[in-house]
Amino acid sequence: MVSAFVVHELAGRLRLRIPEKRNDSAFFAALAERLAECPGVTSVKLNAFTGSVLLLHAAETSASDVARYAEQAALFSVKPLSATPVRTLGQHATKGLNAFDRSLTTASGGLVDLQSAFFLLLVGLAVYQARRGQILVPAVSMLWEAISLVGSDKIGKH
Repeated sequence: MVSAFVVHELAGRLRLRIPEKRNDSAFFAALAERLAECPGVTSVKLNAFTGSVLLLHAAETSASDVARYAEQAALFSVKPLSATPVRTLGQHATKGLNAFDRSLTTASGGLVDLQSAFFLLLVGLAVYQARRGQILVPAVSMLWEAISLVGSDKIGKH
């Protein structure tokens, strides 16, 4: 049985995602017919492309009632969204930066980490801008950022 994940739930409204059936138009067409038969469901809106199911239901019908119906009808089993680990873009970036930081530290024998590499890069850019005559804004900004990295915890630590 496929799994449906609760994306959000409000009184009279339940949004689910069925990621493993994304782009399966036949599945979602059959699902629409079957869910329309669920007692208390007043509207079924589906998007096969995103794997999204929006169910509007009567106030006296709970989301649990709808989920129970779907499981008993062998349509899908409902799981909370937290059952699927979702990473934000920031979490992906942090993981990648931490891995790069470890690799850089290992490759340099512990002499250079990501924070010191950024420091050197910013100091170099500040000197470059200063030599071009761009002293006030770009050179000072880069030098200020370089100095602020010294002793800070801005770059991911192990």
